[in-house]
Amino acid sequence: MPKNLKLDTQKAYRYYCLGLNSKEIAKLLDCSFRTVQNYMSAENWKEKKAKLKKSK
Repeated sequence: MPKNLKLDTQKAYRYYCLGLNSKEIAKLLDCSFRTVQNYMSAENWKEKKAKLKKSK
């Protein structure tokens, strides 16, 4: 995985945890909202976010 892609997925996940949706994140990262949605499904963001909420 290219380094830039890893950084983008990390930034996108942070934005997701702040409550932004895929279209808003895509605008901030200058990419397609489908790309963000692919990140979301590939890395199971919903589950990760739910676990973060439970651990707090």
